[in-house]
Amino acid sequence: MIRSKVIDILRTFSKEDIKKFSDYLASPLFNKREVILNLFNIYKKYHPGFSDNSLTKEKVFRKISDGKSYNDEVFRNLNSILLKHAEDFLSYLNYSGNPVTVKKHLLSEINFRSLLPVFEKHFEESGKLLESEKHRDIEYFFRNYNMFLQKDIYNSFINRFSKEDIIIAEKNLVIFFITKIMEIQNYILYECRILGLDNSLYLNDNFLESILKNIPSEIKQLPQIKIYYNALKLEQTNKETYYNNLKELLFRHGDLIEKEKHYNMYADMIDYIKRTRPKDDLKTTSEIFELRKDIIEKNLFTENFITNMFFLNVVKSGLKLGKSGWVENFIKNYGSLLTEKYRESTTELSYAYLHFEKKDFGKALSFASRVRYEDNYYNLEVRNLTARIYYETDSYEILNDFINSYRMYLSKNRALNIKDISSHTLFLSFTGKLLKIKELMKYHKLDELEAQVTKKDFINKYWILEKIKELEKDK
Repeated sequence: MIRSKVIDILRTFSKEDIKKFSDYLASPLFNKREVILNLFNIYKKYHPGFSDNSLTKEKVFRKISDGKSYNDEVFRNLNSILLKHAEDFLSYLNYSGNPVTVKKHLLSEINFRSLLPVFEKHFEESGKLLESEKHRDIEYFFRNYNMFLQKDIYNSFINRFSKEDIIIAEKNLVIFFITKIMEIQNYILYECRILGLDNSLYLNDNFLESILKNIPSEIKQLPQIKIYYNALKLEQTNKETYYNNLKELLFRHGDLIEKEKHYNMYADMIDYIKRTRPKDDLKTTSEIFELRKDIIEKNLFTENFITNMFFLNVVKSGLKLGKSGWVENFIKNYGSLLTEKYRESTTELSYAYLHFEKKDFGKALSFASRVRYEDNYYNLEVRNLTARIYYETDSYEILNDFINSYRMYLSKNRALNIKDISSHTLFLSFTGKLLKIKELMKYHKLDELEAQVTKKDFINKYWILEKIKELEKDK
């Protein structure tokens, strides 16, 4: 197997990219050496993994050099040339990915070559392309500025002054600058908070506030300006006002923001709720659930797939809120969007949660038994759910043995983090105490147990409290 930078790039190519790169190398405009195309044609047979043991330097070299003995210097040189072509091809893909950007470069070249008769035709086409864009986010305003900058250059060539064109360029540049500054500052503050770093800004609060104070009202009132401003202030101050403003703005104008940034703003709001609200409060669960539901309904998933953790969090919070019907439809309709590695285990675990909530414990146990232990998270979740199923079905003897096995797993698995060990250990401790109270009918100890549980933070704390309440009714 060959390890090289060019193969690292080729490994990221889709089938369509491979075809386009083949055409790229076959064009004498880009590549005049047939041996480079031949080298690529050998490599592409091993796409996408490039992990076959038969892919060796010596074997590839013999094929591209008519059986000559391996020459490391020559082979390295050919790979360097192919690497340069691959990097140039990536630049081409990026350049051609947005038709408005392509038009901007065309307009610039038209001005440079003084091909003035065709300028207005292409400028009009550029405007139509720009207006057809789905989003009106930061880059939209920058591209608009660039278009009207070229228009001003064209106007100077034909001895025409257009105040209107200059104002449009100026307005778009100002909007781009303000929104970009707010986006950058938000990112800096977020990363500094996560990493525990000094969060002082290069441009302080007064700088931004003074700009906003002096810009025209029509810019200040743009939804995009308001969205980025409230997102920044939420990160900066943790004030509820900015959370509510941002939530309302995204509900009404979220489509103006690029998909990935739109998603990230929802993620920031969820993070804010988690940091500022009581963890076990149903209102907190409901607020986060509704935000995640918005993400689903607006199809804001990046790369059009759902992460397994997002999926399971939606399922668990939905069930906690008593929305089993909605959750069942969610599993059926969105399970296919899970990444392939986790799809089966995540859907099986989700159905296990669902049937547990429906008190169909046989089905819950059946689905839980089908979950493959992709990692420690799945292992712990299945163990925790199984323990609760044994409790609910009065399988006390089995549960006692299972608790011991569960504890052994926690003590011997060195890959577990301290937080998980502590959380699951507390769950087992309280489950054991609950079981003894139930078996021996020592209901007078429930108040003491409830007080202990309330003070601690651990997995499925709400379920323990729910079981305590049930036993209190039997006093």
